[in-house]
Amino acid sequence: MKVLFAAGGSAGHVDPALATADALNELSPGVTIAFMGTKEGIESRLVPSENYPLMTIEKLPFPRQISFSALLWPFRALANLRRARRIVREFDVVVGFGGYVSAFGMFAAFLQHVPRIVHEANALPGMANRLSARLGAVAAVSYPRAQQIMRGAHLMALPLRKNLQTTPMDRSAAKEFFGAPADLPTVLVIGGSLGARKLNTIVSHLVSQGRELPYAIIHSLGHGAELPQPSARYRPLSYIDRMDVALAAADLVISRAGAGAVAQISRFEVPAIFIPLWHGNGEQGANAAPAVALGAAILLNEGQDLEDRLLMEMSRLMGDTTELSKMRSAYVGLPESLRSSLGATEMATQIIAQAR
Repeated sequence: MKVLFAAGGSAGHVDPALATADALNELSPGVTIAFMGTKEGIESRLVPSENYPLMTIEKLPFPRQISFSALLWPFRALANLRRARRIVREFDVVVGFGGYVSAFGMFAAFLQHVPRIVHEANALPGMANRLSARLGAVAAVSYPRAQQIMRGAHLMALPLRKNLQTTPMDRSAAKEFFGAPADLPTVLVIGGSLGARKLNTIVSHLVSQGRELPYAIIHSLGHGAELPQPSARYRPLSYIDRMDVALAAADLVISRAGAGAVAQISRFEVPAIFIPLWHGNGEQGANAAPAVALGAAILLNEGQDLEDRLLMEMSRLMGDTTELSKMRSAYVGLPESLRSSLGATEMATQIIAQAR
């Protein structure tokens, strides 16, 4: 069995694909696995580091506004599709997780009559996965709300990497892993693999004021960001490879609301302040909504007073252990597909069934 994962652009697309690939290797040791992505995306680093081959197409996101480049897009897309067709015809199944790389892989597989499977992690499905499902791909979704939109899709948790499936590390050991003080509560700030400039600016301003914070901060700024000076209570990092350890160390997490981040935070039941990035079809706000409705998380929208509101909520929550405990307990009310660690195995099982 030869399986191609079409995944690229951000860790939100690549990590679930890698998690599924690892699970597939365990369930079917003789399987041949490869990835299709771009030379520029995060997949160019993550995929080779896991010893999977990466075949590349051009980085060609869908144009969102009229420009000269947008006028040329159809011609470049046709060339990209030809390249994708040459790749997918060598495989028995093509698997996608949304985004433009997945779109090219899924459409090429449709034209080559190769079986296809897609997983939609967001509460509001993206165009690539909606189109793939309409073209006959087997579809899985994490959110019941997405299932209402993609008729015929079945519920399945987002595939998580192996280290995110295991029992969380002891909190003291997790804090020691990052060099955070064991006697202080810890705030984890994550903006996704590509960073979040607004969050980075707010946190940098907070730690540069010179006053001693009553908590420690572990801060993932994103690839390419300039790292501030660390201190005993502030640990800036470009990227957190061991997110399982970071979440185990955290008493509170501040994050965007990409599907991957929400799934990981929900899996570890960490009280959260979500600050959605309002782009695309508004999926980040929808992703955070179930946890917010249960009281496990707080949602703050961006605005001129975001810094004041965020600091106020941080101070309030970090001084109220009872409230934090209630927020942790509230995650149990989420649907199983939004907090299960079995998504990778379930997806791998579906791939094997589809190949047969």
